[in-house]
Amino acid sequence: MNLHLKFYGVFRTAAKAGELDLEVASEGTTVRSLISKLVSQDRFQTLKSLLLDVESSDPRPNALIMVSGREINALNGLETELKEHDEVAFLPIVHGG
Repeated sequence: MNLHLKFYGVFRTAAKAGELDLEVASEGTTVRSLISKLVSQDRFQTLKSLLLDVESSDPRPNALIMVSGREINALNGLETELKEHDEVAFLPIVHGG
């Protein structure tokens, strides 16, 4: 299953890309498992340190996460299931103005 990821602000710098496509195992992949797969890759270790809360390993204190235009907490949080070609956007909570 192919997902389209978008990164904004410091996440864009850390990911060294504004957008990328990521292949995941199958339908039913959740936001939590997507993030786990993403940050397990060596090239995303800087992103991991910015995205995940140190104590809880939860991204939500640091990021607003959108799935195809809807914030995940309006869906099923980190357990939101992703579908083929969903767009997952990561926006930092803290940003300059």
